[in-house]
Amino acid sequence: MFKVLILIAASIYLTGCTAHIRESEFILQDKVTTDFNQTDLEKWQNSFPEHKLKTLEMVTNDKSATLKGLLFDNPNSQDVIFYIPGNGMKISDSAVKLFKKLVKLETDIVIFDRRGLGGSDGQATIANLISDSLEKIQFLRNSLNIEKLIIHGYSLGSFVAGELAKREKIDALVLQGAATNVDDWIDEKMPWYAKLFVSVKKDAAFDTIDNKTIVSQHYDGPLFIIGAENDKKVPAKFSKILFNVSTSENKKLMVVKGANHTSMLDNIDAIMIYKKFLKSIDNSPLSEGLQKYDYLYNRIR
Repeated sequence: MFKVLILIAASIYLTGCTAHIRESEFILQDKVTTDFNQTDLEKWQNSFPEHKLKTLEMVTNDKSATLKGLLFDNPNSQDVIFYIPGNGMKISDSAVKLFKKLVKLETDIVIFDRRGLGGSDGQATIANLISDSLEKIQFLRNSLNIEKLIIHGYSLGSFVAGELAKREKIDALVLQGAATNVDDWIDEKMPWYAKLFVSVKKDAAFDTIDNKTIVSQHYDGPLFIIGAENDKKVPAKFSKILFNVSTSENKKLMVVKGANHTSMLDNIDAIMIYKKFLKSIDNSPLSEGLQKYDYLYNRIR
């Protein structure tokens, strides 16, 4: 028995010798969405004494969804990191844990539950993940006094982040655990022996997202690419490819030794390198003391 497309089994429907990756099955949804409440907010606030947590709510232009978000407001900064999470990632669980590290960047941070997850209703598609995020940017610009806007996309969210960088004026782009495109990712995940017997079809929507094309042809602003040495879901080779094809003058690649897909920012040294990158945004190419490559040799514990 062959294992076909490891790690995306939930999105694959096999018919004979064809694997079909369907958008509706690939994008994870909650059966029932559950908004975070005041008790949750108070508990989280205790964990972030240097930030003021504020809830955000936005109705999409087409009135088909109400999107709930959270602002981590640093009183000493007007720079905003708009964090676009990975597949199935919600504010109420992994996002709050992650932000205990990211707040060390000393900026404002914004995250939304995307359609069909956490506190946001609706049904997600690749197209509306992108259109919703474009609307979120306008919402944030109208609601906050933003000096610099940094778009940070993680995993599946990196494709959305890339599209925002292509279509909007932003101050920096951060791609974490990012693939080049879906075709390359499928080719990497499928064992060589399965390729002899199995063909793969995918919904056309997956052809609309391509980080490699964006950083090589459409975005040349400050770029920070973060990969993990032991990432089995999205191997670090993709981070290196994106770095090499990027046309940005101010670009940086960090591969965290010993880290996996979820732990690459657990290391305080990684956060400090991220912080240096943010300080370099006004000075292109990279400012003094910030190298283009970083391989962190102190392993994550």
